[in-house]
This record gives sequence, C-alpha cells and structure tokens, in this order.
Amino acid sequence: MVTVAVAGGGSGIGLDIVQAVLDAKKHDVIVLSRSDQPHLSSQGADVRVVGYGSAEDVRESLRGVHTVISCIAAYGSNSTTSELALLEAAKQAGVARFVPSEWNSDCYDVVDLYSGKGIVWKAVQSSGLEYTRFINGLWMNVFGPGCVRDEEEALGAYKGRPPFAIDLKAGTAIITGDASQMVVISKTQDIGRFVAAALDLPKWEPESRIVGDRITFTEVAELAKSRCGRDIQIKVMPTENLKGLLRGNMSSDERFYYQLLLAIATGRMDF
Repeated sequence: MVTVAVAGGGSGIGLDIVQAVLDAKKHDVIVLSRSDQPHLSSQGADVRVVGYGSAEDVRESLRGVHTVISCIAAYGSNSTTSELALLEAAKQAGVARFVPSEWNSDCYDVVDLYSGKGIVWKAVQSSGLEYTRFINGLWMNVFGPGCVRDEEEALGAYKGRPPFAIDLKAGTAIITGDASQMVVISKTQDIGRFVAAALDLPKWEPESRIVGDRITFTEVAELAKSRCGRDIQIKVMPTENLKGLLRGNMSSDERFYYQLLLAIATGRMDF
C-alpha cells in the first residue's frame, strides 16, 4: 500500500481516477483540490485544499506521498505553471512517481491549447522521478450528451460539456478525412480503473497506452443509429477542407474543436 495524491481529483477525469483507487481499496488517497470535496471525504479520501502559485504552496501537502497523479486542467498558461509547480513540489517532497496531466494523445503540435503539455512532459522526463504518461485517445464520453439512457454514466468526466463530432440530440455527425481513419476511444471510468491497476506495477514504462476501442467515426455513427434509434445525418469533411477552416479566424474554442478533428483525421489518435 502506498499513498497516492491526485491533483484536481475533485472533478473530471481526476474524479474518475480517485473513485477507481478508492474502490480498489489498496492505497491511501489524497485529493489536492482548490475547494473542499465532502463527497470524497465521506468515502475516506484525505482532501487537502491547495493553491498552485508556487512549489512551496504545495510541498507540505505532498509529504509522505509516493505517487502524484496530475489531473490539473488540460490547457492554458496558468495550468502549465500550476503543473510545473506541482512537479517541483513533488521533487522537493521526495515523491517517487509522477503522472503528468495528459489523458489524450501526443498531438501537442496539432492542438494549440495542448502546447503546454509538451513543456510539462519535457520537465517530467528530466525530473529524476519515475514517471509515465497515460495515452488513451479520445474520451468515449464525448458521445454521451443526449444518450437515451444512463446519461450520467455515459458522460462520466465529460459532464457539462457540449457533444463532440457526433451530436445525438441534433442527429448530426462530422466525420473527417475520408471517413475510414481509425481512432482510439476510451471511457473515462475505464481509464480510472486502468490507472488504479497501474499503481501496482513494480516498474512503469514512460508511456502507458489505453485502448478502450479502435473504431472509425462512421462506425460510431452507425452504432448510435442502431442503439439510440435515431437518424444521424453524416457530413464528411475532407482533411484539406478542415485545414482551410483552420486558416481562418475563429474563437479559441472553435480552433480547439477543429484541431482535435484534424488530429483524428491525420491519425494522431490511432495506435
């Protein structure tokens, strides 16, 4: 048994990981959060309210911790600064293992808002700590909004977010490339269980890859039709058209959306 600290463990993918580790009942769990999380405290997690302004702000919360798992928000300069502070605090506190906040695929050069992940990854590699990054492709839960039953379970860590590519409520699907590109999709709850099991491995490889399924968006749309009993109007967007769109002006959220589609179209989420 070791003590595991999950930064950002009160919501999103962090919550699914914390829940999986708690359910496994093998390790002590510390949740680093910016606010109290009574629903986790009641299950036996040690919730510690922290800020990430500097390594000193976090270091004392990591005393005695063996493994740090970062689930700090996925992108933005503040997130990068916070995660670097968390990594430095882990080094100062004598932590043995560190997991950076990845939870997607290595597409830093395609998705602008993921560029900070590359900075953190280089720092992790030179940290002297044992590390792994979890590469899981696209979250299956992005297809959850509008699910005909058990929508809360379908959404998982994706609660409160808009549908991605396939919109069950609108009955539409955007499929990029020539519609035959495979993409890895993994359910966030399964990612949590995988991470919990990986804590028992005696040695970590630099990358830990998770493949919930490997499928085309066309196949996902056809499954949605048959399982949900809804017609799905498919729009195929060739890669060149997608690149043309990205050369225009758009909001950061729109650019993020279309850059993720480009990453899929060019095989960056197929492994």
